[in-house]
Amino acid sequence: MGQAKLILAIDDDADFREGLTDVLDEFGYRVRTAANGREALEALRTEPAPDVILLDLRMPEMDGRTFRREQARDEKLSGIPLVVVSGSLEVDEEAESLGASAVLPKPFGVDELLKSIETVIQH
Repeated sequence: MGQAKLILAIDDDADFREGLTDVLDEFGYRVRTAANGREALEALRTEPAPDVILLDLRMPEMDGRTFRREQARDEKLSGIPLVVVSGSLEVDEEAESLGASAVLPKPFGVDELLKSIETVIQH
């Protein structure tokens, strides 16, 4: 069996990141987290690339939209699949405008989370 897929979860809610990490770890994923877009870009530029990015849109310091613009400008980072995770009512439109591979509206269940990740990884 190959190495477990790596997920980068970007969200400003520490409890959410911890819960997400616990769930994904239980299902065999490796997880790296960042509290905002700036932290995430630093991690992407200095550590191995993840297989999927889970991105919250509303965060302090650097929000998800700004992160995505910066990520898309960097040739080495732009191809990493993105799942937008948000409680926003306009999440579908926002995710489409950002070129996200999938959308995961908050709140969501474990099944929806795993399905989104697997769908994105397989494409």
